This record gives sequence, C-alpha cells and structure tokens, in this order.
Amino acid sequence: MKCTSFVGLGSLKGGMNFLRKSFNQKVKKISSSFIVVLLICMNFLIHLPFKAEAATTELKGLGDVSYYNAIIFGDHSATSADIEGAMAVQKNMNASSYTVLAAATGANNLAGATWKDEGYPSLLLGGQFTKAGAGQVIIQDGTVAMTKDGDPEGAMKSSYDRISYKEQAEIDAKFKEFRKDVDGVIGDAGQLQTDKPKLNMSFGIGEDVNNPNIYVSSGLTGKKIFDVRDVYLPNVNNKDFLVIYSDAEEVNFGSGAILYDTRNTGMATDLINTSQAYDPNSAFTELASKVIWVFPNATKITTKGYGVVGSVFAPNAVVETKGGSINGQAYVGGLHQRDGFEVHNFKFNWPKWNKPVVEKGNLQIKKVDANDENIVLKDAKFDVIDKDNNVVATVTTNEKGIAEIKDLPLGDYFVKEISAPEGYIKVDTPVKVTIDSTNVIEIVMKNTKKVENGQFKLLKKDSKSGQLLPGAKFDVIDKDGNVVETIITDGKGAALSKQLPVGTYTLKEVEAPKGYELSSSSVRVDVEANKVVTVDVLNKKIVEKVTGQFEIVKVDANDKTKLLSDAEFEVYKDGKKIDTLRTDKTGKIISKKLEPGKYTLKETKAPQGYKLLNEEIEVVVEANKVVQVQVENAKELG
Repeated sequence: MKCTSFVGLGSLKGGMNFLRKSFNQKVKKISSSFIVVLLICMNFLIHLPFKAEAATTELKGLGDVSYYNAIIFGDHSATSADIEGAMAVQKNMNASSYTVLAAATGANNLAGATWKDEGYPSLLLGGQFTKAGAGQVIIQDGTVAMTKDGDPEGAMKSSYDRISYKEQAEIDAKFKEFRKDVDGVIGDAGQLQTDKPKLNMSFGIGEDVNNPNIYVSSGLTGKKIFDVRDVYLPNVNNKDFLVIYSDAEEVNFGSGAILYDTRNTGMATDLINTSQAYDPNSAFTELASKVIWVFPNATKITTKGYGVVGSVFAPNAVVETKGGSINGQAYVGGLHQRDGFEVHNFKFNWPKWNKPVVEKGNLQIKKVDANDENIVLKDAKFDVIDKDNNVVATVTTNEKGIAEIKDLPLGDYFVKEISAPEGYIKVDTPVKVTIDSTNVIEIVMKNTKKVENGQFKLLKKDSKSGQLLPGAKFDVIDKDGNVVETIITDGKGAALSKQLPVGTYTLKEVEAPKGYELSSSSVRVDVEANKVVTVDVLNKKIVEKVTGQFEIVKVDANDKTKLLSDAEFEVYKDGKKIDTLRTDKTGKIISKKLEPGKYTLKETKAPQGYKLLNEEIEVVVEANKVVQVQVENAKELG
C-alpha cells in the first residue's frame, strides 16, 4: 500500500463480517454498547480474510521462490507496516499493527500489483508467531502454512480458520530450495561485468561484456560499507535486467531518491515516485521488475525513508527499516519493519533470468599454406582468448584445415596458435577477431613451411660382440606410413639416410645380415634439424643346432657276419615316439639327425624267420657322431 494506514476499509469490513458471522446466534440480543466493548477487546487478534466466506485450507503446494513478495531466512518483526504480497519467514515472526497481503483487496491505493490466489500460502512460517502488542495483525486473504508448534500463544488458531499445518521437515526443505535458487542468482550476478560504463549514471553501470541485454554495475567491490543516496539509472526499455552488485558487509539506503532516464536522452532526470498508484505501464513498474540489488556479503542493511526500486538479494543480511519501502521481492536474512515500512508487490522476472538470452556467434578458423592457399593444413592448434585473457576454447584444425568454435558470446577475442602443423613454422602473433553478430565469422591463417631437414646414421651390430654388420636392409617409414627410403648397411655396417624433413620415422628391417636373425621389432628415430642422429640396431646370430645319429646293424645271433634286412624299430624320446626305422638289404639303417641324449628302440617286426626282441634297447646319441648299435636276433626253431 502506498499509505501508512494498515487497516483499510476492506480490512475493517472483513473483521466486522467475521465477528457478525461468528457471534450472530449467541450475541444477537446483546446490547450494541457491549458489542463495542467486545470489538475493543478483540482488537489484538488476527483478523480473518475479507473473503472469509470462500475460505479453504487446501493448498496446491508451498510455492516457489518467484511466488513470494518477501522470503526471510531468519526472523521477522513488524510494527506499523505492511507487505502487499505473500511472505515466507523461516524462523520467528513477531508483529503488531501489520498487514499481510495488503494487495489482496485490489484497492486503488496500492503501489504494486494486486495479489492473486494461486493456491499457495499467503504466509509460510517455519518458526513461531507471537504478537508484539495490542495492534491488529491482518491477513487479508489466503492460507497460513505453519507447524502445529508455530502458534504458542494460540493467537493464530483462536481467530483464523485458514491454517494448513505442515511438518517442520517439509517447511525446512522448502526454505532450502529457496536459498539454493537465491544463491544461484547471486552466483550468476557475480559473473557479470562491464568495461563500458555509461556517462552520467551511478555505480559505473554499463552493458555486460557477454550479454548486452543486461546492465551491470562496476567498481563496487572491496568496500565494507556501501552508502546509497541519489541513484541515476539508464533507460532499460530494451534491456532484460539492471544488476547493482556490491560485496560490502553493510549497506545503507538514505537521504536520496531514484532518478531515471525515461526518455533515453543519456541523462537521468525523472524522479521515481515509489508512492504512486500501481500502473502496469509505468516506468516505475518496469524498473521494479528489472532492477536487482545483490549483496552476497552484507550482514546489515538499513533504510531511512528510502524507496528501494527493484528486488533485493541479501540472504545473509538483517534489514532494519525506519520508513521507506522495497518495491520488488526481498530475499533477506532478517527483516524488521518499522515506521510505516512497506514491501510493495512487484516481481523479479525469474523466468527470463533463469533462461537469459545471450547473443552468441560462431568462429571458423581456416589454416592454409602461405605459398599455396589450396593446401589446407590439419593439426594446427589454437587457443581462443577473451578480452580478460581467459582461454575460452582450445581447438585443432581437421583434415579440411578447419577449426570451429560455436556459441561464443559477442565481443572481442584473440586467436593464438599454440602448435603449428607438422613441417610448418608456428605463427607467434595472436590475431584479433570481433564476434559481432550471430553469423559465422571466418578468418584465414597462413603458415610458412619449414625448410629444416636432418639425417640419421644407422649402425648395424652383433648383439653380443658389437661387431659391425654389412648387408642389413631397412625401410624408412614416415608418420603417415609411407616408405620414404630404403637403406643398406655398407661394409662398415653403416647406412646414412638422405636429407629428411624433421620428424619421427620408423625403421623396419626387411633383410638381415647373412647368418643373423631378421629383427621383428621396428626402431623409432627422431630426425632433428641440421643434425645427423646415430641409431644402433642389434641383431642376433643364427645358432645352428648340434646333432648326432645312430646306426642300427641287424645280425644273426649265432653268425655275426650274417646281416638281416626288414627288421623294424620304433624310436622313442622321453616316452614319446619320434620315428620308425627299417633295416635295408644290408641289414643297416641310419637315424635322422637327433639332439644328443638318450633314446629307446623297440623292435616291432623281426626279420623273416627270426624271433622278435622283447627287450628295449637304449642308445645314447653323441654330438657330431654316428653311434653304431648292433642288434642280434635268434632264429625261430623248427
């Protein structure tokens, strides 16, 4: 309400209607003088809503942070004051001569918008309500949400029938949600900054560097006390918000007023009257919905008759008032309303803040050869740096030589090459680029090819003796898998590459020196500019196996000169059969080459007319020898 009277005609009618309804049957015969006495006695009670006949305690919920005209994260007290919208008090409330939902009447003396019942509490109380004196506390409409322990004096319950009792945990959770949302706005506001303050305006106000749709203050940090007097504000017709941000611990509003550049002339000369009747199209209403005062560190805020235009975000601050008003939503740590201080029902534009429209553009970097722009260069790496020297993106050009950065807030940036394409000289000078539209801004950056080359010398050595080995053949492979050269070690075991561009190469042996094993692993070599890099490659000598043999001589047991053919033997090594032998017509057979060691012979077929040997024969093979084994067979009898 714009006046300092806290019981309007509608309020008084509401109280009278309630009394008539409540006492009609019991006191209709009581004298009018006695009724007057009763009215005087009842004056300290809480008055029913002026729409009590439509009363209901059914709630859709407890509402969100945007619903309440004031959310107080601590205690609230009030005498001779009001709030036009709904309020939420996390702790205790102590009041007298106070009106909640003054805007519910729809009277023409309201400063803010008329309150509309959305199914949420008119008063949400997390602590206890107590009366501060005999003055009336009027709740014009809606439902009170509180705990059953929240009315220790019984003042609420005895006179107000629109109470919805809630569990403490539910109320606490709701205030936790409120605090998170409020802290979110504070955090976002703290990221805003301007480098172009507007002339003739207060607090270094200018467009945010990333979002020109927001005005933000500058130069208000680092001060313990922030005194607000006359405030000159720019025209906000084409802006979403105007943010005044200070990290001061104490904020004092007093001895001043809000002046506004209504006609957008560059001079704020029009006084904002915070007591004027509500007009949805007024400059006052527009400012009240767009201006926010953000005080994250404040613990104390005072007002001395000051009309604060806009919402206040100071969840740690206790607000002590002596007249004046807040024309917006108040999110504070405590509120003590005195001397007619009012909170007028204007709403901060929460939906737009939560989804701010930040104009953004896209940047495309194309990397080409300085001598032939048809040659595009991949793997060039860049940092994109904003005007505050922050790296906002790091990108690398693709196969087409293109690197793209999307959704850059409008403004000036520098593109700095931090890694050049292979074989090219890095560009050391950053390139300035301005993102000034929502279109794609294209820049072409050129690199000069390096002319620096180097060589390597390969030395092929015996892995044990270190002897240099001729005749080793290698493929030289670049990083893309291409064979750029084939080299062969000379008589001194050395091979020198041709001049090669600086980089990493792989050496793959394709032919080993005579008498040596072919290397199965590749060798990496890094060619350096103007140097001959030496790389040793070792090979193992091929080791021939040491073997021996044995010869079976099959003879008649009674006549050693008689050699016997067609005797068959199985050869075993460690119990495993490894061969089968058969004596020839000379009565002899020589084994294949075998590793030295013990072997076992088993005769599986005797010569015709001779008995089969049942016992096994052991033979020891010696290195580089043919061991002779004479095996005798006896003739069959009969």
